[in-house]
Amino acid sequence: MDSKNQSHKQNSENESAAAEYWKKLSLNWEKFGPPLRPSIQDTVFMTDAINSWARDNGAPRALILGVTPELYYLSWPKETDILAVDHNQAMIDNVWPGPRNSIICDEWLDIPLQRSSRDIALCDGGISVFDYPHEHHQFVRVLHRIIAPNGLLILRLFVPQNEHQEPEEVLQDLVASKIPDLNHFKLRIWGAKYDDITKGIQLKHVWDTIHSAVPDLNGLAAKLGWQSDTLFIINAYRNNPTRFVFPNVDEVSYLFCQNPGGFKLETVRVPTYELGKCCPTVVFRRNHT
Repeated sequence: MDSKNQSHKQNSENESAAAEYWKKLSLNWEKFGPPLRPSIQDTVFMTDAINSWARDNGAPRALILGVTPELYYLSWPKETDILAVDHNQAMIDNVWPGPRNSIICDEWLDIPLQRSSRDIALCDGGISVFDYPHEHHQFVRVLHRIIAPNGLLILRLFVPQNEHQEPEEVLQDLVASKIPDLNHFKLRIWGAKYDDITKGIQLKHVWDTIHSAVPDLNGLAAKLGWQSDTLFIINAYRNNPTRFVFPNVDEVSYLFCQNPGGFKLETVRVPTYELGKCCPTVVFRRNHT
């Protein structure tokens, strides 16, 4: 097999593995919670920004990037037009709470919407799925095209912080029952494995680290008092080539305000719950040019 065919085969295998990951995620969605899903405090941050905009401009044309139920169920102004886009049909089928005619299955880097057709766009953690810098730049340009001048972009970021911890220290805390649940554990282990935006982390490497230290997940679940099926969600990382990057507020602001730019940073709000500093909500306003 020549190198071109090998590359095509590898890309196909990676796409299949990624699709399977999102399918497993969709089937286990209800087992997840804050901070990996928005808390009430996070939704208040978003609602404040939306209502402030609506007081001056009326009901918005909203775009939700992804299927996050908490975003659909925000206290939207009356007569808000809500449209969502997600790239994975399983996530739409198993997670999206709204009507099917209000969501499009398509890639975020090529959303088939007209210029300035949306007033407010929201995304919960989704910027982490893009490669840096090319896909991040493309994402900024797509949103600049779709969001009308003076419109808002509201992002909840995942900014896991290693605080000089090694993965082994996080795993020791897990085994010692110092981590309350899988949601907090994921943020902690991501932070310990993460170096910078140019490298990101590959999920299969996270699984390898966990499995080498704690091969008996059943035994660990029993020790922690967790349900086995909850802890076994981590098996979706096994041999998974999906790569996440976690740009911080400064890095995201640089992307949206300078290169490629086209937006102005409005607010940054940080929740007060455990690991809340890893989940800031940032609001950008689309420039008139």
